[in-house]
Parts: sequence; structure tokens; C-alpha cells
Amino acid sequence: MSAFLSSFASYLIKMIILVALGICGGFIGIKLRQSSDRKKGITDAVTDSSEE
Repeated sequence: MSAFLSSFASYLIKMIILVALGICGGFIGIKLRQSSDRKKGITDAVTDSSEE
């Protein structure tokens, strides 16, 4: 039983790390895209339409 629990804990920790990396990658990608759009002079159409 302890082998099962240690294996389960190992996979759980790996899953948590992968999810955290995915979330961080998503936030970094959003920030880079916004920065790139800002440099090109493209405004965010979503925020413009929601302010109307």
C-alpha cells in the first residue's frame, strides 16, 4: 500500500508542476503578445468593444 501511495504522490507532484508551468507559460505568452501589439500600435479590440 505504501508503494501505491508514494507512486501516487510522485505523479501528483509532477502533475502540479506541469500545470504550474503551463499557467506561467500562458501568462508570459499573453504579456509578450500585448507588448508586441503595443509596439505595433495595435489596440486591444476586446477592451475597446467592452467599454462601449
